[in-house]
Amino acid sequence: MITASPVRAATARAVARLVALDRGLYSLRRLDEPGRVGGHSHSAGVELALPAIQVCAPPGGERALAVRDGFGRARNWLSARHTILFVTAAAGGAALITAYRSPDRDDAPARLELRRLDPPGPAVVLSLGGEVSEVAAGDEIGLEIVAHIRTRGDLRFVDAPWIGRLGAGLWIEAFTVLPRDPAAAASIEYKGLTASGAETPWLASGAACGTTGQGQPLIGFALRQRAVPGEVRLDCEYVGYFASGTTAGPARNGAPCRSARDNDPLEGMQLRITRRAR
Repeated sequence: MITASPVRAATARAVARLVALDRGLYSLRRLDEPGRVGGHSHSAGVELALPAIQVCAPPGGERALAVRDGFGRARNWLSARHTILFVTAAAGGAALITAYRSPDRDDAPARLELRRLDPPGPAVVLSLGGEVSEVAAGDEIGLEIVAHIRTRGDLRFVDAPWIGRLGAGLWIEAFTVLPRDPAAAASIEYKGLTASGAETPWLASGAACGTTGQGQPLIGFALRQRAVPGEVRLDCEYVGYFASGTTAGPARNGAPCRSARDNDPLEGMQLRITRRAR
């Protein structure tokens, strides 16, 4: 099991996440394309173009975590040149992942794929970036989304700014919405439209929407609250990014989200569920 928790960094230009890991071997790979311009960071005499990411054990947990590159050498920086690391966790291990961003630029959030290799397990997409901000308790619902992406299989996105958007041609074939609030999980439903023209029924939280392994992308989707009296009142807002480069939305509360172009594969999604003011 992989559990990620945000950490308030000491500087406004650093964002950290503490990730609890089960015993095993993991790969940690950058999904974004770090630039070579902006500020610089120095560590052990090495100059790193920002944004850069450091992976290490939290204080006191050094014996439970080992971080190495593809050649087996001890290394704990992800940068423009070194985009993948391998993490070995003992029982009770955890990784502290910190993104250092340029002080004079508005760098996009860094996105990472954490995949369990031995024993094999699911992949999780983590996002680190933006300013740390406070959200009113109970306002926005935390979300985990599992997306089945062409040639990549199932990927789990945890409170990510985008689901998907991993590259041209890597469209979304199916998705599952998992709100972490039990009341919201019992209240929302969603549907999708495939490239073959098939429209799914409204599906409850936890159900896979779309097809997997058939090579058919989704070309549209929608999200809403079920009309059940007495339940928490929610607002659903969502945006789609499509293969043509078109961004559609935001759509809200059951309205379809699709490209203005016909048969335009869905490559990215943004989902936001909030409690409605009474």
